[in-house]
Amino acid sequence: MIKFRWYVDSQKEQDWLNEMSKKGWALKSFFLGFYKFEKCEPGEYIYQIDLLPEGKSKQEYFEFMEETGVEIVDRWFYWVYLCKKASEGPFELYSDNESLKLHYESIVKFFKPFMYLELIAALLQVPGICGGSYLNIFSFILLIILFLGFLTTIKSFEKRIDSIDKDI
Repeated sequence: MIKFRWYVDSQKEQDWLNEMSKKGWALKSFFLGFYKFEKCEPGEYIYQIDLLPEGKSKQEYFEFMEETGVEIVDRWFYWVYLCKKASEGPFELYSDNESLKLHYESIVKFFKPFMYLELIAALLQVPGICGGSYLNIFSFILLIILFLGFLTTIKSFEKRIDSIDKDI
């Protein structure tokens, strides 16, 4: 089965993948919003999505994951889709507040340049809008929507970081 979904928030995406697993669907691959699933036992897998950490080689990271019994389902850009059999116990990459906070901070750092790029690209459409170009109007609206999506996601992760700071 193939499903299309578009997520900017990896936590929401991860929650959805785990819901799909509970319904008996195991993720097999991902590309540009298209998720390929195969039938499995309901709840057989637990999924985590990770952003490749800075300072580690990809090979080191993948070897470490495999040594700990984590299966690398797929990789897209800097995102890695991971799973582990639920029968092997809980699966959390970031089990303490400090490491979770660092993970969220790296996501914010990763998304901010894209957010600013979308805003700049949208503002570059303004002269064309003044000229009445429908293509520029459409581009401007699309770029503003993307900008707002990144902004919302960044704010969401910043709230999570603030919440962790209160707990520490």
